[in-house]
Amino acid sequence: MREGFFPQGCVLCGKTPDPFFGLCSDCHESLAIPEADRGRCSICGQPLISEQETCLICRDGPEKSFNRLISLFPYMGRYKKVLREYKFKKRLCLGNFFAEKILLGLDILLSAECAPDICLVPVPARPGKIKHKGWDQVEYLAKLLHANHSMPVRRCLKRLPSESQKELDRKNRLQNLKGRIIINNRDSHIPGKNAVPKTAVLFDDVYTTGATMEACALALKSWGTERVFGICLCYD
Repeated sequence: MREGFFPQGCVLCGKTPDPFFGLCSDCHESLAIPEADRGRCSICGQPLISEQETCLICRDGPEKSFNRLISLFPYMGRYKKVLREYKFKKRLCLGNFFAEKILLGLDILLSAECAPDICLVPVPARPGKIKHKGWDQVEYLAKLLHANHSMPVRRCLKRLPSESQKELDRKNRLQNLKGRIIINNRDSHIPGKNAVPKTAVLFDDVYTTGATMEACALALKSWGTERVFGICLCYD
């Protein structure tokens, strides 16, 4: 609410921003989803460098539990600054910007899919995060997408205590969350509330190794979800 009455300058250039997005019109327009010159990996959605259809990591790694994923922005430069302002400085107006981009990501992700019954599923936060940080940036996006864009959201996943992923190397990240993301049994069988959907679109802020998405997708499919897609704001 405070941002609406006393808007700060544009996150990137300091000019007078659109208070709804927290960005001036020029910066907002410049933060388009980058075109991938050689296309995107058909599994993880990251831009391809020299590969065809599938990136080297996905091609040589274990089979994924999610069907397909897209990562919208590189976690660098202007994109990184905007995400960090939102995530760590709680610039809530930037949530409207990211919600807008998630909708565009959905169009790209599902352009060739017949998926009229999709539900968005936010990746759950670590236990204690909200108490420690004061908020959950992914859950806030879920609220915006539901309230402002009428997107169906199911909060059917729960995260058990584990080490922070950002403190671990790639090998240990892949092991850290195994069995640590589960279905929220309390609500999973209540129709219209947080029942496990047939088609789910997971969403999170940063894609690094894919371990978090994999653990979430595995939990959903073990409870009957037929197809799992994913959207991440940035790839690192």
